[in-house]
Amino acid sequence: MSTARKDPVLDITERPDPGPMRRFVDSIIKAFGKEVSLCSITLLADMAGYTVTNAAAGAGTDLPEARSVVHFGDAGIDQARLVVSGKNSAAGSVPVQVYRGATVLGAVTVTGTSTSRAGSDWITFVPTGADEEVGVTVIGNGSDDPVLYRVELQCRTLRKLV
Repeated sequence: MSTARKDPVLDITERPDPGPMRRFVDSIIKAFGKEVSLCSITLLADMAGYTVTNAAAGAGTDLPEARSVVHFGDAGIDQARLVVSGKNSAAGSVPVQVYRGATVLGAVTVTGTSTSRAGSDWITFVPTGADEEVGVTVIGNGSDDPVLYRVELQCRTLRKLV
């Protein structure tokens, strides 16, 4: 039976004081570079476009088709952002959010009737150490029908890994 590695092979959080150890660490970084955990979790992908009919105002319309379960701790993830490709059915704008429990991990606004792509800012969080459900909500005005082509959760870590 094998177990998944939960820690990096070598985690260098601080550079050592000048001396032999610092030269050793610098030579490892020079040889291998800085390795960073980065992944993209596709929550929705539809070449023809997924239409959110009459996207609800207020709390918005939850998309059950765009849910997934992620163990952020096992993946070493402590930052995330939302990336969306889509358009609205009218000239107005429609916010799209990705959430983890009650926490919004990212939000972008789909604006206008031409397809565009947008990414949210990175948000930093502490993984719970268990499987967590992530999902997507579209917040409309009750009459717009936004069309989503791709919704992704991009994830990375702030930890310096070698």
